[in-house]
Amino acid sequence: MSRQQNKEEIAIQLKSTIYLNVSKIVEEKINQLNNDATTKSPIIVSPTFTAQLVELVYNQLVSLGEDLELFCQHSNRTTINTSDLLLFTRRNPVLQQYLSDCANNINK
Repeated sequence: MSRQQNKEEIAIQLKSTIYLNVSKIVEEKINQLNNDATTKSPIIVSPTFTAQLVELVYNQLVSLGEDLELFCQHSNRTTINTSDLLLFTRRNPVLQQYLSDCANNINK
């Protein structure tokens, strides 16, 4: 098996896992919204919407992975750590603070 085939298989497995999770989250949210008394007509999500959302999530994860690898390499390390993730979130201070708090709670 070539390296390219292995990457393609990993991508397929990752997309399948993302699809299952995204579908579950979308279904839960739609059920919540449809059970809300203020919703006038039922909300329906097309399979195309879910598939496009999966592609969006997948592409964002690939981008995140590439950026984390570059931040790690720039620091002359071989292991990605919390500082790399915090650097990635530098343009979103609320998310950065949340992740920092989570990391601090884990380290306690």
